[in-house]
Amino acid sequence: MSTLSGDLYSKSLRITQHVNVIIPDESEDFWTKIDDGVRVLYLLHGLGSNSNEWTRFSMIEAYAKIYGFAVIMPDGNRSFYENMTYGPHYLDWISQELPGLIHTWFRLPSDRNHTFIAGESMGGFGALRIALENPDRYGGVVALSPVTDPLALVNDFSSLFFGSDEWRAVFGPSGPLEDDSIASTARMSVLSHGAGAIPRIIQMVGTDDPFCPYVEEVARELTRLGIQNSFSSWPGRHDFLFWNTAIERAIRMLCGMEGSGC
Repeated sequence: MSTLSGDLYSKSLRITQHVNVIIPDESEDFWTKIDDGVRVLYLLHGLGSNSNEWTRFSMIEAYAKIYGFAVIMPDGNRSFYENMTYGPHYLDWISQELPGLIHTWFRLPSDRNHTFIAGESMGGFGALRIALENPDRYGGVVALSPVTDPLALVNDFSSLFFGSDEWRAVFGPSGPLEDDSIASTARMSVLSHGAGAIPRIIQMVGTDDPFCPYVEEVARELTRLGIQNSFSSWPGRHDFLFWNTAIERAIRMLCGMEGSGC
């Protein structure tokens, strides 16, 4: 495997950002199961972490080689991958600027059929928002234990995750609103693009995760809207013991390798 780690200047953010990249090579550390070209997966981290978490806590490097994915892991800080009201525009960085740089530097595919986005927790929220607002860019989106409604975090989890000043910095003076939810974003995307134009959405969450009911509710709304999606849950918590298993299952699904227990 080839792994690269570096810093680059972002015009969207007007700061230097760290990015980790995994590119499959011809080494024999893992045998490749997929041999029909390289796919690109943008993999987003959760709240309180950074671009190193997936390489630290999961087997993503092995999965990248086995299933033929280049994996791009950028820093998102505590932005929820939004164009912050009082701060940098992370949505533009992840969806617009970074893919152009990756394509230029590594000559990786940039077409929709070979480009996917995924993340866990806050990263799952970011992956869903970015894909729903840019459905022409992604062939599929994976959300593991995602935040689906920032307003519900404020109402149901108090200040466990975020302070009030941080909420306002991201979402505006009133903090997160109902329009900031994934369900609302999906409804707007269907109105703008049509349900058939939206990439397939894969959601997975542990049954012991407090986010499970919220994710299941969003899955029902996606189905009602006619968006192609799948929801699965099994025993697990809001941690990398669950996400390490889930990301491989999701990658197999993106490759069309459904079932077989993954």
